[in-house]
Amino acid sequence: MGHQTFKTPNLAINFIILSGGELLCKILTMVAFAYLARVLGPDAFGIVEFAIAVAFVFSLLVDGGFDKYGAVEVARNKNIVIYFTASIMTARFLLSLGAFVVLAILVGIIDKPWLVKQVVLLYGLTLFGIPGLLKWVFQAYDQMQWVAITSLVRQFIFTAGVFLFIRKPEQTWAVALIEVVATSSAVAFNLGLFRYYFGPLRLRFDVSFIGSLFRQTLPICLSQMMMALKLYLSTIFLGMLMDSKEVGWFGSAHRIVLALNTFGALYLFNLLPSIARCAHQPSETLQRFMGTSLQVTTWATGFLSTMVTLFAGQLIPVVYGTQYQQGIHILQVLIWFVPVSLVSSHYRYLLVGLGQQNLDFLSTTLGTGAGAIFNLLLIPRYGSLGAAWTMLGSEVLTGILAYYFVHYKITPIPIWPHLLKPLLAGAIMIILLPLLPAFNFWIGCGTAVVLYGVVLLFLQPGLVTDIRTRTLGSR
Repeated sequence: MGHQTFKTPNLAINFIILSGGELLCKILTMVAFAYLARVLGPDAFGIVEFAIAVAFVFSLLVDGGFDKYGAVEVARNKNIVIYFTASIMTARFLLSLGAFVVLAILVGIIDKPWLVKQVVLLYGLTLFGIPGLLKWVFQAYDQMQWVAITSLVRQFIFTAGVFLFIRKPEQTWAVALIEVVATSSAVAFNLGLFRYYFGPLRLRFDVSFIGSLFRQTLPICLSQMMMALKLYLSTIFLGMLMDSKEVGWFGSAHRIVLALNTFGALYLFNLLPSIARCAHQPSETLQRFMGTSLQVTTWATGFLSTMVTLFAGQLIPVVYGTQYQQGIHILQVLIWFVPVSLVSSHYRYLLVGLGQQNLDFLSTTLGTGAGAIFNLLLIPRYGSLGAAWTMLGSEVLTGILAYYFVHYKITPIPIWPHLLKPLLAGAIMIILLPLLPAFNFWIGCGTAVVLYGVVLLFLQPGLVTDIRTRTLGSR
């Protein structure tokens, strides 16, 4: 173990630490990008968003699925931590070299101004930091505080750098350079922690073992790639087919939606073990458990999406400024990705939790493939709004396919009884609120909350009792 030993906290504390760290990171991210959007303007901001989307997809190639695989293997056998970490770092270093070469070739091919290419290449340098991001090692030891602090170190340095050095659109290239510095700082922090707890770390070129790692992690890598493409494909197509201003408008809404969607992902991460525990119980238990979860999440995210739809006209200018008025309609469409994704993921996680990972991969791949086709069809005609409808439609198709596979391969889990009432409540709000006298933003929000609560109690009075008597995850 090296110089120190760990005390293992319980699962609830780990979840609180991760959730708290994620919340702080998202706040820092939103503050930094709201500032960038105002300072850079839609055109330069769109360049940054396009570069981030491209770099993120390539980063998952370098990640290679090693985080999940490495965390599981080290958790099972703590004695392999140094050898395993060194081997994964070496494999990722080789992947980062290959990925950057491919990225550089693509940058040379695309018909874009030099500034766009420059920013993409600078963001591409962050690929070389991924081998040294060792959060998965501390995850294996249940030391989630170091996982959270690593993310905070990276995001704090990026946010501070943005506020200190970015003043005008001509400094767009410097945003990418700040991200490189932030990533390098997180890597230095992780390597220092590793040395303190376990000892020095060196690359190990064990060709046979690295080859076996690639074979083990390939399915995980492919699944992660599909998930990344689902989230960022519309941004990439917009950047390729339209000018940067369209990407900037889309990015203003897209960034809000991704931040909100993160908390749904944390909920699902916590839900998966409960699904697995239901695998050997009667199907009625699984149906009842998933039904309660779907009820709660559809009402909660339905309210969120309805509120954003109603108040997007005030939200976008407050966060990003009046230059992003075109992002209002994009946000009103894209915000519905949050509830659709959460419902879709209930069925996808059912497939994963009950050993049908291949069907989860198939549903995600088909949904993403359809998204690529519709991006090509809709973006040239409708621009960023077409990209928003495509991203939403792609997730709807993924959910339909996952629902079909669960229905015929596992057990029927009805969805419409849980969707109709929240949708009806949202429709009532959208129809009635504009008919009321004009209020300021906060009075309007308060009125919407009260109205939604009244409709909820009228349409589903037993929901609160359901939550109390059937604690989610208890079975």
